[in-house]
Amino acid sequence: MMHRIILVREWDAQLAASGCCGRLGGENTELGDTETFAANRSEMEAMGEVYRALRAELFDEDVEITVVDPRNMVWLVPALLKDARRRGLNLREIWSQLRRGISYTSIVVDGKVLFNGRIPPVEDAVAAVKKELEISEPDPAVV
Repeated sequence: MMHRIILVREWDAQLAASGCCGRLGGENTELGDTETFAANRSEMEAMGEVYRALRAELFDEDVEITVVDPRNMVWLVPALLKDARRRGLNLREIWSQLRRGISYTSIVVDGKVLFNGRIPPVEDAVAAVKKELEISEPDPAVV
């Protein structure tokens, strides 16, 4: 079975009426100064580190890693619902996971929210995802 990991983080386009080709300010843009969106940029970069670490750790597993902007409700809500139903959650659990999953900085594995509201350290995120997927490290004693 293909597993789906969803990383919910803000994209650097389509803010402050910047349009689809705009950015969050900073270098090579006329929209704000470098420090104008520094907090947003910092969180985007932190989630990018989580993405790269997951991609490296899970490269040979049956997983799909998707990064989605929390404002993309047209894709995000149905994806969370589908994954939660496939997991077999009841209606109350689905509602709880959906409410937490649409929030900024969520990490969701097969419809279950592992983190939301904060980006965990990379090592914690990778360990939690691997535990949820029941992927263990090989025992170095076994050759």
